[in-house]
Amino acid sequence: MGFLKRLFGSSEKKPSEYVDTRGVYFYVRCDNCGTVVKLRADKEYDLQRQGEGYSWHKTIVDNRCFRPMPAVVILDGNYELVNAEISGGMFVTEDDFDEFLAAKARAAVHDTSEEE
Repeated sequence: MGFLKRLFGSSEKKPSEYVDTRGVYFYVRCDNCGTVVKLRADKEYDLQRQGEGYSWHKTIVDNRCFRPMPAVVILDGNYELVNAEISGGMFVTEDDFDEFLAAKARAAVHDTSEEE
């Protein structure tokens, strides 16, 4: 279960942080360019009721190579992951997303220091 919490974000937040109770978050890495994308599905508007759970169908496009990554996610009645399929990418953890952002920031700092 710990893997799923890391994969789709932990519900443990600091008291001072805003907690989005209407959103379910997913993180996807593009197979082509390696860009990691954070996605939010609104529980009320984006998820379709499917029996006792929900499904989410989304074609994901990153902002680097713009290749479509069709995905289908199945959640139970408590919005916990049951199954996730994607073509052209892979689901990753929130930590992977944070690492991607940190690497991107380091690269930007390195590029600006070379210009000086």
